Amino acid sequence: MVVIVSDGRSLRDFERQSIQLKLPCMDFLFLDNGHSPGVAGSWNTGIKEILRIFSDCYVAIIDDDDRWQENHLVTCLNFSDYGSADVVVPGLHIVINDQVVDTNLPSNLRPADFLRGNPGWQGSNTFIKASILRSVGGFTDGLISCNDRDLAIRVLSRPTIDVRYTSTATAFWNCNSNPLALSAPRSVQKLRGCAQFLQLYERQMSELDRKFFFDRIEELFQWSMQDIEAEKRRLTFE
Repeated sequence: MVVIVSDGRSLRDFERQSIQLKLPCMDFLFLDNGHSPGVAGSWNTGIKEILRIFSDCYVAIIDDDDRWQENHLVTCLNFSDYGSADVVVPGLHIVINDQVVDTNLPSNLRPADFLRGNPGWQGSNTFIKASILRSVGGFTDGLISCNDRDLAIRVLSRPTIDVRYTSTATAFWNCNSNPLALSAPRSVQKLRGCAQFLQLYERQMSELDRKFFFDRIEELFQWSMQDIEAEKRRLTFE
């Protein structure tokens, strides 16, 4: 089943029909975000409906500006060991200006890895059992960005979690894909999301973790430590 969640206006009938014609053998479910605006609310809307329909299944997420290779889903399923894995993490190509600039092949991920940055578990290469998403409370509603890192920390902190790695990249993350994207340089939403993430996890961060956290944000998104700290202070007054 393909679940499409609109975060904003509802898709028109002709838009839905156009999408369905591309995959005529698939069942589609079109939903509107029923939670806070943003990816977390959209994903939670889809997850809630999936758990209403299925007792359990794998959930594979893709953002509307990212893409998968044709073998992405079957590769993840093959590495799940007949459905015994809780999470399968495939590799990820990072794309800037239509060019692959780096490839992450995650392995042996730990919660602490995501305090500093993202070693390769993004939204669009998430492949996880719906029951695990339910057990950790889904995505943090209202968190504007860093949702993948927040989820990874909570999932990987479970003592019995079974995670498999494909060691091959089958997903593409389009970073800085357009001026309105969360990952665009100087995105105000990215600034707010990073400040929210810092507010959630700074007590778990060492000084070195903080340095890596701020350095990565400045390099990728052009927001300084001072910018993020100032935004975090504003959060406490809202």
